[in-house]
Amino acid sequence: MPPVLQLDLQQILSQTASFILLLLILRKFAWGPLLTLLDARRAHIEEELRQVAQKKEEMTRLQAEYTQRLGKIEEEARAKIQQAILEGKRISVEIQEQARQHGYELVNKSKETIDLELAKAKVTLRDQMAAMTMDAVEKILRRKLDAEADRQLVNTILQDLEQQSAK
Repeated sequence: MPPVLQLDLQQILSQTASFILLLLILRKFAWGPLLTLLDARRAHIEEELRQVAQKKEEMTRLQAEYTQRLGKIEEEARAKIQQAILEGKRISVEIQEQARQHGYELVNKSKETIDLELAKAKVTLRDQMAAMTMDAVEKILRRKLDAEADRQLVNTILQDLEQQSAK
């Protein structure tokens, strides 16, 4: 046989034994810890994925709860706004009624004041008329006149009365 293909049985057995021994040593010292490390890493990744899934579920639940609470808050806000609007309308009606009542009272007081002033003016006018009449009678009685002079005196007194009434 050519020298390249000459196989030595002892060399093949020793290399096979070395290879098997190397595999056993690697299995015991390298693959075991390496596989244990890979298993631990896989378990850690699975745990993190499980936690991510839990947090995602919790986030979805919290988002739904937040949306529900937000809806309730908006509903409460609308109810409070409606209540405030109704209260504002009620207060507006009360204020209008009070203003109307105050206006009526003011008109009634004004009428009473006008009536009182009118009564005072009538009394004053009556007193003035009585005084003027007394003055006229006194003037007539002081002098005895004829009919023409009496007429002139009465016309003069009437003119005086008209001038005083105009004032």
